Amino acid sequence: MILERIRHVFLINVAFILFSLFPSTKSETRGLHFLKNCGQYKVKDVSSELSYMVTWHGEQMPSPSCKLGFSGPIADTIYTRSVCYDTISFQVKDCKVVLQFSEENGMKASNYSCTHKPRVWCAENNQIANIDLMGANLNSFNTSSFKILVTAQKKNTLLYLKIGISVGLVCLCVTGILVAVCCFKNQQKKKRDSELDYTRLTE
Repeated sequence: MILERIRHVFLINVAFILFSLFPSTKSETRGLHFLKNCGQYKVKDVSSELSYMVTWHGEQMPSPSCKLGFSGPIADTIYTRSVCYDTISFQVKDCKVVLQFSEENGMKASNYSCTHKPRVWCAENNQIANIDLMGANLNSFNTSSFKILVTAQKKNTLLYLKIGISVGLVCLCVTGILVAVCCFKNQQKKKRDSELDYTRLTE
């Protein structure tokens, strides 16, 4: 009975620890249209809870260059300050239209057009990442469009951290069960010894 109680309490504690280690955070993806944001450059924060879907549907832009900026979350054990662009779709027909992914300091930049389609691109740590749409001010391109998902980059070390914690919890469980079994056996032995002593006294 005592062993069962100890095991029950121990398993509840382990379940609580595991739940706190792997929290399920509600994430939100907000739409961000180039036409509505062209001409007012502002850096937006990206995190595990907030991502952006940047879209353009071939509209004529009011200026030769329209730029959007993004900054990653404060570095922790799960996410770095890196911003990543994941291209969901890219249908640019006019080769004069260029989409550029770049860092604020200009050290890392990639240009994409009708002949060079983007894939996954990530900025370095602590760098503001920009998306610049150029050449879309001349004409409207109803057949052109793109969708870019902007997210925060996850650290690869998170997997190893979870594995290490899981192994540690398993060892803790085994140790706890062994201690509980030893305590139970010791209690049973004391009970048998006391019954034996009582039997001897009554004889």
